[in-house]
Amino acid sequence: MSVFHDYARYYNLLYRGKDYAGEAAFVFDMLKERARPPRTLLDLGCGTGRHAVEMARKGVSVTGVDMSETMLELGRESMANFAKEAFPASVPELRRGDARTVRFGRKFDAVVSLFHVMSYQNTEEDALAELITAREHLEPGGLFLFDFWHGPGVLRDLPECRERIFEDGDTRVRRVATPELRATENVVVVNYAMSITDRKSGRTTELREAHSMRYWFLPELRHLAKQAGLRVVDAGGWGWRNVRLALTTGMHGCLHHYEEKKHRCRHRQSSTGRRGKFSVYPGHAGCRGGA
Repeated sequence: MSVFHDYARYYNLLYRGKDYAGEAAFVFDMLKERARPPRTLLDLGCGTGRHAVEMARKGVSVTGVDMSETMLELGRESMANFAKEAFPASVPELRRGDARTVRFGRKFDAVVSLFHVMSYQNTEEDALAELITAREHLEPGGLFLFDFWHGPGVLRDLPECRERIFEDGDTRVRRVATPELRATENVVVVNYAMSITDRKSGRTTELREAHSMRYWFLPELRHLAKQAGLRVVDAGGWGWRNVRLALTTGMHGCLHHYEEKKHRCRHRQSSTGRRGKFSVYPGHAGCRGGA
């Protein structure tokens, strides 16, 4: 799971077009509807803190955790540009740590792990460890929401080589993503080859990095959630997406996942959405939920 080395320096450029505000609004509304409006939130695998910023702007006190110090530094630098008034509760706190093992000795109203951090957990042991981390930090009745690569979507719409161009005033990045399906492991290894050009000097450097992504199936995650002492009860769409599944196991909670069709890339921008949204409560009689 050791990724995002030099790649991390270009993360905000690579995902500049991602709708962090819209995703945070959806997450906040779902937390508010399914549990209670969160006052405190733990963001496991926070990256450069883009979701954390949007949640903090809604008055939530956010603690973000990530393994990449480079990404955390980028996030702190970005947050320094905001006025204090932008964060009604507090500026997000970004701390280095591993989602599988970090312990703060305190509870949060909600825990999230967004942009398929769970798929970076390539083994059942690693995924279970992150689930236990979430449980250890949740207040009774709190909600853990995460997304993941959804197995049926991956296998129905197999990954293909993609190329994209990203640029701003200083940098131009050409990124080629070449996937390698390891079906016996339920893993896709995405091999990134990047050509990075500094616009001022004209110098181009090459960067290669491999990201190993586990695609998960709902029965696996239900089983792991139960092992972690978490209960899953319903499934539904991500925003306007097109897949919804409702489950109940005796306590209220919610499980959300979606699949998004892939657009093939031929030397232009594309996306591959095979993600799921998954939310779990610790067993608590006072939770709200339902399909």
